[in-house]
This record gives sequence, structure tokens and C-alpha cells, in this order.
Amino acid sequence: MVAGVRGARRLLLLLALVLAGCVPTPATTRAGTAHVEARDAIPSSAVALANDTPEVRAGSVERTARHLTVRVRSRGCGRVGTASAVAVGRRLLVTNRHVIAGADSIELNYWDGTSASARLETVAIADDLALVKVSLRLPAVARLTATDAPEGASVLVVGYPNGGQQHVARGKLVEYAPLEQHPDASAVMRLSTPIAPGNSGGPVLDASGAVVGVVFGIETATGNGLAVPASAVRRLVEHRGEGGTAPGCL
Repeated sequence: MVAGVRGARRLLLLLALVLAGCVPTPATTRAGTAHVEARDAIPSSAVALANDTPEVRAGSVERTARHLTVRVRSRGCGRVGTASAVAVGRRLLVTNRHVIAGADSIELNYWDGTSASARLETVAIADDLALVKVSLRLPAVARLTATDAPEGASVLVVGYPNGGQQHVARGKLVEYAPLEQHPDASAVMRLSTPIAPGNSGGPVLDASGAVVGVVFGIETATGNGLAVPASAVRRLVEHRGEGGTAPGCL
């Protein structure tokens, strides 16, 4: 269990949790056992209103964040979806498992305008994470934090909300909380930063520019963004030969 998780804390039931998934999506789809209601997601206009916390400075950290973050277009199951991913190796990206579920092809767009293809390498069984191998070297590689970020830390969230342009938003790591119906999953990060469909798979960075998490959803009751912590990403990268396969069409 991640340090700082209090036993009394519980996220709402998964049916009240909206994943910030690919755009466009059907009205209802599935990721694991969670239902996705894309129409209930926070609009992109809300993302621009994220809290401006002075501890997280623009400049070099923001530039690093932009170069680490890649747009993902997945085709399959009769639809095309747009989401986000973050580079964890020169030819390795991490995104969400629900992003690439049922994908027949995966196309990437780098920050410099370069396009590349990718293929699934492995997924985390308990956590909503997937690793994809890319055809062209990535321009920058993320530094994962050695320990999970403390509650209250200032963060940057980067992604492609609603399939639009890359966007950087600022906020706070509110707390860690377990997923009530998924006891084997990592405790998830609640973020004050609003999240929209298309942010899925994008990185959460601390004030130093290190990746502390990967976005996967929205908590409908609060509008908080939800992210998988860096410790789960690190485990997947280090033990990727032991991972599972992506689910079919959700």
C-alpha cells in the first residue's frame, strides 16, 4: 500500500467513476469492470481553469513535459480514439490499458510533428496501464520518481483533452485512495486538476519534471482527476515480460 493512504478513505463505487478515455468514444464502454460515460466527462474548457499553483513553474519543466507526451490514435472495434501517452524509454511508451483495448493499429504523433506506429508490448493486470513499443525513437524519456509523490505536492498534468491540442494544467495531489472494488490495484492519486476524455495515458509531473503518475480517469462526484502512481508504472516497466495482454473491444 502506498504511504499516506488512510484506511477510512474510499473512492466512490466504480459505476460513479468516469474514465478519461479515448475521443471519440461510444456513449458507454467498459474498462475492466468500470463503465465509461463519456458524455459526463468534464469539458475541455474546464481543463483551462486548473488551479495555478506557483510552486510548479512554467519554463523548463513545462517544456520537458510537452516533449515527453505523445498523442495516441488507436483504430479498432469500429472506431478511432485519441488519447495520450508518456515516453519511458527511447522506443517505449506507457498509456492506459483501456486506450489500446481492441486496437488493430496504434499511431503516434510526437511533439515535433513526427508520426510513428506502435504495437502493444504488455499490460498491467490490476492497474489500468499498458506499454507500447514504438517504431521511431522518442525525442525525450521520462524520469520516474524513486518514491511516490507526497500528498499536497504541486503537479503538472499533460495530455490531449478532447482530442485537441496538447494542454498543460496545474494542480495538487490531493490524496491517495484505494479502489474499493479492486483490492489488487495500486492506490490511486486524486488530483485537483480537471481531466477530460483524451487525457488518458498522459503524465502527471512534479515540480522537478519527474513523472509521478499516469492519468486514467475522473471522479464524477468531485471532478477530480485520477491517476496511477509512478510505483505502478515502474513495476510494469521492470517486469514487462510478466504482464498480460490487452482486452478486446470494450
